[in-house]
Amino acid sequence: MRGIAGILRRDGGPVPQKWGKILEQSLLLGGTLTFRFEDSTPIEHGDLHILLFSGSDALGSDLKVVDGDLRGECAYAMWNEETLELELGRKGTGQKSLYWLDLAEVGDGLLFSSNPLPLLTIARELELPSSTLSQGVEGYLQDGFVMEGGGLLAPLYSMPIQHKLENAPTSTTTLSCDFTTTPAEDVQTLVRILGTPFANADLLSTLQLYRYAKEIGCPVVDGLIMPQSTGLLKRLFNSKQEEKQMAIQRNASRRMELGAIANYTGVDLAISTQCDSIEPIPFPLASWLRSSQSQLGQLASDTLHSSNAFGNLPINQSECIKKLSAHQSGEKDNAQELFTLLTLALWSQLVGA
Repeated sequence: MRGIAGILRRDGGPVPQKWGKILEQSLLLGGTLTFRFEDSTPIEHGDLHILLFSGSDALGSDLKVVDGDLRGECAYAMWNEETLELELGRKGTGQKSLYWLDLAEVGDGLLFSSNPLPLLTIARELELPSSTLSQGVEGYLQDGFVMEGGGLLAPLYSMPIQHKLENAPTSTTTLSCDFTTTPAEDVQTLVRILGTPFANADLLSTLQLYRYAKEIGCPVVDGLIMPQSTGLLKRLFNSKQEEKQMAIQRNASRRMELGAIANYTGVDLAISTQCDSIEPIPFPLASWLRSSQSQLGQLASDTLHSSNAFGNLPINQSECIKKLSAHQSGEKDNAQELFTLLTLALWSQLVGA
């Protein structure tokens, strides 16, 4: 998986080896690390430490690590050895994500990564507070996606995008293939490469179709126009402006979802703002979750019944198990709710691992 990550510590304190390993492992998903830079510079109190990782080579004479193309879609980090300054940025239309964690009261410095998961793991280890976690969980369950810069990812910050105009393609790519991988494995893979939970089960299809496109050497044009997401709670809008703003936020999240999957599979991706998303592969989500014989059904049952399945998230585990039992017995179709909760639980367990 391509991406960038790094650590800057300016208070003279040491950089724990574990932090570097956590960031490095996040870039090794589905690929190999091709660039690592580490240096220490004497300052007034101890040493300043800089550590940079990239899934691609550093560029030019400056120490610059880039995820993407500097002329278009990219996230980048540039270290100036003379001024001892680190510049972070994102350019394009938002397909490349970049998050950073302020060390705040535990030290002068920051950590950054294309994937929020390793930063959240370190934040949990440092016991950095997240006063908006409950609000973030509620928003995810209600809206069906993780909002960029929202409460679920606090205390992380999302790097603002320097917008570039795009020439939107006029049609999406047509792809047709069968499932050739295990849905249970793909759910876990998606949580890892997105670094967030996700309620849209069609991303399983996206992962499969992008893999297929890579196999046949086909670049992909995907779209942003999607059916309205169904969360656990019904979303009510007080105004057209509020509805429009939510659509903008959903599209921002979807760009990063599609970008992360394209990065992982290695397929060339363009995203159209004017077209429907690629027709998903139909799959029986409700049947998979109902059957204890299916690997996805077994994963859901094992996860939701596991001890402290949701960690410190404000989720009533016994109510989730009731939903699962009602679905398995055929009393009620809770497939969408169960899938939403399953990815949330898997994500929470990875953050706390």
